[in-house]
Amino acid sequence: MSFDEKLIFSIRLRHERERLGLMQKEMAQKLDIPPNTYNGYETGKRNPNLEVAKHISDTLDISVDYLLGRTDERNVHKEKAKLDPGVKTIAAHRININEDLPDDAIEKINDYIKMVEMMYKNKDK
Repeated sequence: MSFDEKLIFSIRLRHERERLGLMQKEMAQKLDIPPNTYNGYETGKRNPNLEVAKHISDTLDISVDYLLGRTDERNVHKEKAKLDPGVKTIAAHRININEDLPDDAIEKINDYIKMVEMMYKNKDK
């Protein structure tokens, strides 16, 4: 982490802990880490590893990007893309699409289905 990232991380970490009304010792207990280690995170003397950073963000219900200063949005809850329920074509019902695909894959499938519908609607004209 650069000096600026450490500073932002420590400031935001402290702010979020205080927002919850927790003492450093209580936060350390929630994270299951020694209090002096947690204090090091807030003072910028230590950097958490990736697993600890993820655990901190999960515990505080904020994004790691927010803690690192990469965004000013505390928590970016992005709704998982779902297959378009408005698509009523036979092809959409016949294929078995895994809803655990990445969001961009599901968006591409929805776009493709709409494109095929438009192609065939325009063919009839």
